[in-house]
Amino acid sequence: MSIPFRAVVFGCMLAAFASPPLRAQTTGSAPALPEGAGKALVTTRCVGCHQLDVSLSRRGTAEEWRAIVQTMVVRGATVTDPDAAAIAAYLGQHFGPGAAGVGSAPQSGGPALPEGRGKDVLTRRCFQCHQMSMWSALRQDRREWLAVVYRMVGRGALWTDDEINLMADYLGQIRGPK
Repeated sequence: MSIPFRAVVFGCMLAAFASPPLRAQTTGSAPALPEGAGKALVTTRCVGCHQLDVSLSRRGTAEEWRAIVQTMVVRGATVTDPDAAAIAAYLGQHFGPGAAGVGSAPQSGGPALPEGRGKDVLTRRCFQCHQMSMWSALRQDRREWLAVVYRMVGRGALWTDDEINLMADYLGQIRGPK
Protein backbone atom coordinates (compact mmCIF):
# COMPACT_ATOMS: atom_id res chain seq x y z
CA MET A 1 0.00 0.00 0.00
CA SER A 2 1.37 3.41 -0.92
CA ILE A 3 1.73 6.18 1.67
CA PRO A 4 -0.94 8.46 0.06
CA PHE A 5 -3.40 5.55 -0.09
CA ARG A 6 -2.73 4.75 3.57
CA ALA A 7 -3.38 8.38 4.43
CA VAL A 8 -6.72 8.26 2.59
CA VAL A 9 -7.70 5.03 4.33
CA PHE A 10 -6.67 6.44 7.72
CA GLY A 11 -8.63 9.64 7.06
CA CYS A 12 -11.71 7.71 6.03
CA MET A 13 -11.49 5.46 9.06
CA LEU A 14 -11.07 8.50 11.31
CA ALA A 15 -14.09 10.16 9.69
CA ALA A 16 -16.09 6.95 10.05
CA PHE A 17 -15.46 6.63 13.76
CA ALA A 18 -15.89 10.34 14.43
CA SER A 19 -19.22 10.50 12.56
CA PRO A 20 -22.58 9.57 14.02
CA PRO A 21 -23.79 6.21 12.75
CA LEU A 22 -26.22 6.11 9.84
CA ARG A 23 -28.88 4.58 12.05
CA ALA A 24 -28.96 7.80 14.05
CA GLN A 25 -30.17 9.56 10.89
CA THR A 26 -33.37 7.58 10.74
CA THR A 27 -36.40 8.11 12.89
CA GLY A 28 -39.54 6.24 13.70
CA SER A 29 -40.68 3.57 16.06
CA ALA A 30 -39.64 -0.05 15.94
CA PRO A 31 -41.80 -2.26 13.73
CA ALA A 32 -44.26 -4.69 15.28
CA LEU A 33 -42.70 -8.14 15.25
CA PRO A 34 -44.64 -11.37 14.70
CA GLU A 35 -45.42 -13.31 17.85
CA GLY A 36 -43.30 -16.33 18.60
CA ALA A 37 -40.58 -17.82 20.74
CA GLY A 38 -37.56 -15.57 20.41
CA LYS A 39 -39.44 -12.30 19.84
CA ALA A 40 -38.58 -10.97 23.31
CA LEU A 41 -34.92 -11.83 22.80
CA VAL A 42 -34.81 -10.00 19.47
CA THR A 43 -36.44 -6.91 20.98
CA THR A 44 -34.11 -6.87 23.99
CA ARG A 45 -30.81 -8.13 22.57
CA CYS A 46 -30.72 -6.82 19.01
CA VAL A 47 -32.10 -3.30 19.39
CA GLY A 48 -29.18 -2.16 21.52
CA CYS A 49 -27.14 -1.85 18.32
CA HIS A 50 -29.62 -2.14 15.44
CA GLN A 51 -32.81 -0.55 14.22
CA LEU A 52 -35.10 -3.46 13.55
CA ASP A 53 -36.63 -2.12 10.34
CA VAL A 54 -33.16 -1.99 8.77
CA SER A 55 -31.80 -5.21 10.26
CA LEU A 56 -34.91 -7.21 9.47
CA SER A 57 -34.98 -6.14 5.83
CA ARG A 58 -32.46 -8.96 5.36
CA ARG A 59 -33.71 -12.49 4.67
CA GLY A 60 -31.98 -15.71 5.65
CA THR A 61 -32.46 -19.27 6.79
CA ALA A 62 -32.14 -20.12 10.48
CA GLU A 63 -28.58 -21.28 9.76
CA GLU A 64 -27.72 -17.99 8.05
CA TRP A 65 -29.22 -16.04 10.95
CA ARG A 66 -27.22 -18.21 13.35
CA ALA A 67 -24.02 -17.15 11.57
CA ILE A 68 -25.07 -13.49 11.73
CA VAL A 69 -25.86 -13.74 15.46
CA GLN A 70 -22.49 -15.43 16.02
CA THR A 71 -20.79 -12.55 14.20
CA MET A 72 -22.55 -10.12 16.54
CA VAL A 73 -21.34 -12.11 19.56
CA VAL A 74 -17.78 -11.94 18.24
CA ARG A 75 -18.26 -8.16 17.93
CA GLY A 76 -19.32 -7.91 21.56
CA ALA A 77 -23.03 -8.74 21.80
CA THR A 78 -23.89 -10.37 25.11
CA VAL A 79 -26.01 -13.31 24.01
CA THR A 80 -25.82 -16.79 25.50
CA ASP A 81 -25.67 -19.84 23.22
CA PRO A 82 -29.28 -20.88 24.00
CA ASP A 83 -30.50 -17.31 23.39
CA ALA A 84 -28.53 -17.13 20.12
CA ALA A 85 -30.17 -20.36 18.97
CA ALA A 86 -33.64 -19.04 19.88
CA ILE A 87 -33.00 -15.73 18.08
CA ALA A 88 -31.76 -17.51 14.94
CA ALA A 89 -34.74 -19.89 14.93
CA TYR A 90 -37.20 -17.00 15.34
CA LEU A 91 -35.56 -14.92 12.62
CA GLY A 92 -35.30 -17.90 10.28
CA GLN A 93 -39.00 -18.64 10.74
CA HIS A 94 -40.29 -15.07 10.37
CA PHE A 95 -37.54 -13.47 8.25
CA GLY A 96 -36.50 -16.36 6.07
CA PRO A 97 -36.25 -16.41 2.28
CA GLY A 98 -39.47 -15.15 0.73
CA ALA A 99 -40.86 -13.69 3.96
CA ALA A 100 -42.62 -10.34 3.63
CA GLY A 101 -41.05 -8.82 6.74
CA VAL A 102 -42.39 -5.93 8.78
CA GLY A 103 -42.69 -2.28 8.02
CA SER A 104 -40.95 -2.45 4.66
CA ALA A 105 -41.40 -3.28 1.03
CA PRO A 106 -39.84 -6.45 -0.29
CA GLN A 107 -36.22 -6.03 -1.27
CA SER A 108 -37.05 -6.40 -4.93
CA GLY A 109 -39.62 -3.60 -4.70
CA GLY A 110 -39.20 0.14 -4.52
CA PRO A 111 -37.70 2.54 -7.00
CA ALA A 112 -35.21 1.13 -9.45
CA LEU A 113 -31.65 2.35 -9.39
CA PRO A 114 -30.40 4.07 -12.52
CA GLU A 115 -28.01 2.09 -14.68
CA GLY A 116 -24.35 2.84 -14.27
CA ARG A 117 -20.96 1.36 -13.56
CA GLY A 118 -21.08 0.20 -9.94
CA LYS A 119 -24.82 -0.49 -9.69
CA ASP A 120 -24.34 -4.26 -9.59
CA VAL A 121 -21.70 -4.02 -6.85
CA LEU A 122 -23.88 -1.65 -4.81
CA THR A 123 -26.94 -3.88 -5.03
CA ARG A 124 -24.92 -7.01 -4.26
CA ARG A 125 -23.03 -5.52 -1.32
CA CYS A 126 -25.11 -2.77 0.27
CA PHE A 127 -28.51 -4.43 -0.03
CA GLN A 128 -27.28 -7.44 1.94
CA CYS A 129 -27.89 -5.33 5.05
CA HIS A 130 -29.62 -2.11 3.97
CA GLN A 131 -32.73 -1.04 2.13
CA MET A 132 -32.48 1.71 -0.43
CA SER A 133 -34.68 3.92 1.76
CA MET A 134 -31.91 4.06 4.36
CA TRP A 135 -29.70 6.26 2.20
CA SER A 136 -31.84 7.44 -0.72
CA ALA A 137 -32.48 10.85 0.88
CA LEU A 138 -28.76 11.53 1.29
CA ARG A 139 -26.97 13.77 -1.21
CA GLN A 140 -23.19 13.68 -0.94
CA ASP A 141 -20.20 13.98 -3.20
CA ARG A 142 -17.95 11.04 -4.03
CA ARG A 143 -15.53 11.81 -1.19
CA GLU A 144 -18.34 11.75 1.38
CA TRP A 145 -19.74 8.51 -0.07
CA LEU A 146 -16.25 7.02 0.11
CA ALA A 147 -16.22 7.82 3.85
CA VAL A 148 -19.62 6.11 4.25
CA VAL A 149 -18.40 3.01 2.42
CA TYR A 150 -15.22 2.89 4.51
CA ARG A 151 -17.38 3.23 7.65
CA MET A 152 -19.04 -0.04 6.60
CA VAL A 153 -15.60 -1.63 6.14
CA GLY A 154 -14.80 -0.48 9.67
CA ARG A 155 -17.92 -2.31 10.81
CA GLY A 156 -16.86 -5.56 9.22
CA ALA A 157 -17.77 -5.37 5.52
CA LEU A 158 -15.30 -7.36 3.43
CA TRP A 159 -14.97 -5.47 0.17
CA THR A 160 -12.11 -5.04 -2.27
CA ASP A 161 -10.61 -1.64 -3.11
CA ASP A 162 -12.15 -1.91 -6.58
CA GLU A 163 -15.62 -2.54 -5.12
CA ILE A 164 -15.24 0.35 -2.67
CA ASN A 165 -14.26 2.75 -5.44
CA LEU A 166 -17.02 1.54 -7.78
CA MET A 167 -19.65 2.05 -5.07
CA ALA A 168 -18.35 5.53 -4.15
CA ASP A 169 -18.20 6.53 -7.84
CA TYR A 170 -21.72 5.25 -8.51
CA LEU A 171 -23.23 6.84 -5.40
CA GLY A 172 -21.48 10.12 -6.19
CA GLN A 173 -23.09 10.06 -9.64
CA ILE A 174 -26.63 9.08 -8.66
CA ARG A 175 -26.78 10.65 -5.17
CA GLY A 176 -24.32 13.52 -5.54
CA PRO A 177 -25.06 17.13 -4.59
CA LYS A 178 -27.71 18.78 -6.77
